[in-house]
Amino acid sequence: MKQWLKIFEWLIFAGLVFLLGAGAYAWQHEPQSSEEVLVVTATSTALSVMESSTPVHEPPTATPTKLPPTWTPTVTATPTKTPRPTATPTNTPTPSPTPTLTPTPAPIVVDNSMSVFTTTSVITSTLPQPTPMPRITQPKGTINILLLGSDRRPGEQVARTDVMMMVSIFPDLPSVAMTSIPRDYYAWIPTWGLDKINTAYLRGVKSKYPGGGPAMIKDTIEYNFGIPVHFYALVDFNSYRSIVDALGGVDIVVECPFHDTYPDEESEIGQTDIDMEPGVHHLSGKYALWYVRSRWNTSDFDRHRRQQQVIYAMYAAAMTQNMIPRVPQLWDAYKEAVETDLGLQELVYLASIGAQLDDRNIKSRFIRGSTLLTSMTAPNGGAVLAPNHDALYGFLQEALQPPLTSRATQRAYRVQVLNGTGNSGWGHVAAYRLGMEGFEVVSVEETEGTARTTIVDFTTTSKGSPLYKLLQLYKRQQSDVVQEPTEESPVDFRVILGWDYDPCEGTVTAKWRSTPTPPPVETPTPVP
Repeated sequence: MKQWLKIFEWLIFAGLVFLLGAGAYAWQHEPQSSEEVLVVTATSTALSVMESSTPVHEPPTATPTKLPPTWTPTVTATPTKTPRPTATPTNTPTPSPTPTLTPTPAPIVVDNSMSVFTTTSVITSTLPQPTPMPRITQPKGTINILLLGSDRRPGEQVARTDVMMMVSIFPDLPSVAMTSIPRDYYAWIPTWGLDKINTAYLRGVKSKYPGGGPAMIKDTIEYNFGIPVHFYALVDFNSYRSIVDALGGVDIVVECPFHDTYPDEESEIGQTDIDMEPGVHHLSGKYALWYVRSRWNTSDFDRHRRQQQVIYAMYAAAMTQNMIPRVPQLWDAYKEAVETDLGLQELVYLASIGAQLDDRNIKSRFIRGSTLLTSMTAPNGGAVLAPNHDALYGFLQEALQPPLTSRATQRAYRVQVLNGTGNSGWGHVAAYRLGMEGFEVVSVEETEGTARTTIVDFTTTSKGSPLYKLLQLYKRQQSDVVQEPTEESPVDFRVILGWDYDPCEGTVTAKWRSTPTPPPVETPTPVP
């Protein structure tokens, strides 16, 4: 029973994360180029389109989210040289009577008064102290929650927070906006000076800043971004493994070749290779943890994308166990597992908002790209990302607002996918990305190989047409579009994937190296 309580406490956090940023990794973006800022709008159709097949590791203990009837993706083999993890417990705890969420929980009243910043007493940089970012304007009643992921290892009391996500909740709509902050952002930390923003929490604890690490990271966010932080929640990434295993694993759509080698105490050779090609993969807790932490053939920005992807997959599985209404019952376990200043009343209120969210009332933004950030070397020799303040202010003014689209103002366009790439499973990878771009994929079928990707347009009017999205997504020209206007057509577009289809294009966040993981170099034995 104690083991299951541990599992449940982390499932509750997974649910909380989703309530604050559901579908955050499901993006509808219009980047100017791969070097420019990524501007995206979320739709969480993506993970609701995966259905479980025989898992690679152990049988799932939760009912997975189902695909529409026309979807039958094949789950591919995952890593190589993989020792099987310990089997997930099969005993099911007997639920006790649980309080349910009240229909109209009391709203959260937040304090929007500005902090008083003084000249920093400890100067760690020769660069001058920047002016605080002006306060970002947000709708009345907005609730800003900072989600932190700590890379704390066993035996450590405190560590850097390598993942920082600001979640803005707009209760009146309701809607959510999430903004990810890069860990190397060169921030002004009150009472300390300029340093990477992922050190702020750590500095607050060690320097005994009034209010400790939470207060210092909140003040740092407000100083550098003009955002009042009303609440925070911090967890250790190592808990990912226990959550995912408790759910029987998660199904992840890998869009780009993924390769890495990890130290592995469970392996006879002390390490495990992971080599995943594009397709649907079933990951156990160990591999999900590695998937979200890897940087060998990707970037830190892409790691943010994968972290959000797994969080959503965990939430989708947790929802099948009806965890959200059990928040009051699991409150004590939640308090032990998550470091936060959110109380039970606030958590219940947030859960009530999450239950009302529509996919198109959620959006995600990333602080990235040469428009907003400049790579430089700090005086201490560290590589940092210095902000371009004017551009950043304009970006944040848009990022921290509710999404413009909603189910009442925009319908989902229907797409049929024909896979002519010759690569089994790539049609479902394309369908996954289309779902994240806001399209409704009605079917995925195999077809004869074709050289070039083409788009068939069955719509009868160009007004409001999302054709430009498809052209951008597949790097097509107008000459690649076949116009066949058809009244009452069952689909709006047909995408025929050719040999030139690159499943990595949609992610934008990484410049991928598709070479497999290199074998370890053997040390030659000295000759006597």
